[in-house]
Amino acid sequence: MPLQATMVLRNGRVFTVDRNRPWAEAVAVRDDRIIRVGDNSEVDELCGENTVVIDAKGRLVLPGFIDGHIHTSTAFQEVFWARLGDAESIEDIAAIVREHRDEHPEDGIVCGTGWVYDAVLSDGKFPKKEDMDRIVSDKPLLIVSYDGWVGLGNSKFTELAIESFKGGPSELGGMERDPGTNEPTGVFHNPGDLIYLAGGLSSKIREKELEGLRWVFRQLPKYGITGVHDAQSDFKTLDEYSRLREEGGLLVRTYIAYNYDKNTTEEDLRKVADMAANSSDEWVRLGVVKLFIDGVLDSHTAAMLEPYSDDPSTNGKTLYTPDQFNDIVTTLDGMGFQCMTHSCGDRGVRVVLDAYEHAADGNAPRERRHRIEHIEMVSDADIPRFRKLGVIASMQPIHAVLGLDTTLERAAGPERMSKSFPWRSLDEAGAVLAFSSDWSVADMNPLAGIQAAVARDWGSGANQAVSLEKAIEAYTLNGAYASFEEKVKGSIEEDKLADFIVLSENLFEMDSKRIGDVEVLMTVVGGREAYLSERF
Repeated sequence: MPLQATMVLRNGRVFTVDRNRPWAEAVAVRDDRIIRVGDNSEVDELCGENTVVIDAKGRLVLPGFIDGHIHTSTAFQEVFWARLGDAESIEDIAAIVREHRDEHPEDGIVCGTGWVYDAVLSDGKFPKKEDMDRIVSDKPLLIVSYDGWVGLGNSKFTELAIESFKGGPSELGGMERDPGTNEPTGVFHNPGDLIYLAGGLSSKIREKELEGLRWVFRQLPKYGITGVHDAQSDFKTLDEYSRLREEGGLLVRTYIAYNYDKNTTEEDLRKVADMAANSSDEWVRLGVVKLFIDGVLDSHTAAMLEPYSDDPSTNGKTLYTPDQFNDIVTTLDGMGFQCMTHSCGDRGVRVVLDAYEHAADGNAPRERRHRIEHIEMVSDADIPRFRKLGVIASMQPIHAVLGLDTTLERAAGPERMSKSFPWRSLDEAGAVLAFSSDWSVADMNPLAGIQAAVARDWGSGANQAVSLEKAIEAYTLNGAYASFEEKVKGSIEEDKLADFIVLSENLFEMDSKRIGDVEVLMTVVGGREAYLSERF
C-alpha cells in the first residue's frame, strides 16, 4: 500500500523545471518531501482522511524561488533607518532625515539609506561633510546610497570614522580625501564597516538587528521565495540566525556566506570551516566565502578595462592586486571553500576568473562551483571562460532596469552599455546562470527580476534577453546548484523538498511586461504553508 500523503495539490499547471517531465497536473507531499508528481489520478490514490488537499484551480505552480544573492543580515536598515529612496534632491533628503531624527531622539546617530545618485550629485560631485552639517550638525549623520557603495557623513561622523579606523586605507573601502589638502571629505566608498559602526551608536542595536531579520523573513514567502543566499554575514549574524531559528522565525532556507575582508584571519576561516562541517542542514548551511574585487560603476569604483566614459581620468581600482587575489583565492580554495566574488567591472571579472583558474591549477581537483556576483560588464573574450572553469554567473536582472537613464549609463557609455548584463551571451556560452535580487539594493520580488530578464527591450541590449523557461530555471534549479543542493531542491521532482508556489496568473500565457505584477497566492516550504494570500 503506498504511503499516504500529508498534502496534495491538484488541478494545477505545474511547471516542474525537470527536463524529463517539464509539466504536470498534481503534486503529492509526505512531511517535507515530494512523493509523487503526475496527473490528478496519480496522486488521488495517495490521499487519506488526514491529507490536506489544495485545489490549484488551473493556476501556475512553480518550484519555490531561490534568491541567490540577498542581504538579509542588514535588514535592520530597512526597518529602523530613514528611507531615502523616494528623494529626488538633497532638499528632499534633508527633510526626511530631520523628521527621522526628531522621531528618534534616543539614538546617538542619525542614519538613512536608499538615496539614488542623481538625487545628491551636483556637477558630478558628491556633497561634502560641510553640506551634511547643514542637514544635521548636533549628532553624527550617515546616509548610504541605494546600492550600499557610497556613504555621506557629516563632520561629527567623519571624526568618528577617523578615530575608529586609524591607519585604514584611503582608497576603496575607506574614506575619500581631498587631493589638495588630504582632509577627509565626508564621502565614504564601500561603507560596509561604517554601517556597523553607525549601528553601534543606535539604541538597542542587537535587538534591532534581530528584529530586522525577523521582518525580512516574514516578507520573503510573500514573494514566493523559499530559499536565500545571504551574501554577507559575520559571526555576530550567525548567532542571530541561530536565535531566529530557535524561535521559529526562519521561514525559508538559508545559505550563508561569510564575509572576507583584510582583517580576516586564518583562525576565522578555520572557525567558519568547522561551523560549516558541523552545523549545516537543509535549513541553514555554510560553506561559501564572500569576497570583493571592485566596487560599482555608478561611483567609478568598478575596475574597468577602459576608462569611464564620463571621467576618462580613471578606470577604477581593484581592492587587491592580481597576485594578492590569487593567493587569497588559492588559500580559500585549498580549505575547501566555495568563493563568491563581487565584481561589476570587466577588468574585475577578468582578475577573478584568473584567480579561480590559478587556484584550480594549484590545488587538488574537485567540484568547486566558484561564483562571480553581478558581472555588469564582461569582455567578450572572458565569456567562454565561465563554462571552461565551471564558474557560476550570479546575476541580478533587475539591475539592468535600475541602470537605465542613471549614472550607470553615463559612466559606461552607449557602446559598453549595449553589451552590459550579458545574460544570453553567458547562457549561450554554456555558463550556469543563477538569478537574484541583491535586495535591499533592488526589489526582492523574483517576478520583477524575471520580467527584466525576458522583457528586456531597451537599446541594442535587447539581444541579451533570455527565455521565460531559462529565467525561471535561473531563479530555482540553478540557485540550488549554486549552493550544491540541486539534488534536493530547485525543481518539483519526487524525493526533493516540497518547496513550491502558486501564482495568480500563468506567466506562459501573458504579456511578459506584466510578469512583475503577478501575485504569489501560496508558498509552501517543506510541505508546510509559509504564506497564503487572501485571494487564494
